Amino acid sequence: MARTGRFHENFKNPKIQEKLCRENSRRREKCKKLLWESIEIIKQKLGNKVYRINLFGSFPQRADLFSYLDILIVMRSDKDFVERTKEIYSTLSLPVDADIVCYTPEGFEKMKESPFMKRALEKEIVLYKKSD
Repeated sequence: MARTGRFHENFKNPKIQEKLCRENSRRREKCKKLLWESIEIIKQKLGNKVYRINLFGSFPQRADLFSYLDILIVMRSDKDFVERTKEIYSTLSLPVDADIVCYTPEGFEKMKESPFMKRALEKEIVLYKKSD
């Protein structure tokens, strides 16, 4: 029990908090850089098929050492949901885990009214949107 108390006390130490903040900042910047690189690769590889790429969930508001990415991709494809998602996962190179949902434009329109998608779109960050 005393060990747990000491462990938590260390996090109150300003030097440890400062070190964690610096590390978190470096990791967030690395993640953002790799995310943008991955988006460019997706756009090059899939070309006109991609309609939009969004970030949602907790990462846009606060990335910490334990964050992961929630990514929404809307793209034209004849592949089923699982195969589309596999294709995107194989393209990404990120230092954090990512949960990806990949819809066709028609599937995205159907999902827009679902509670999940409404919540996702409330605080989304649009990383890419194809101009009409």
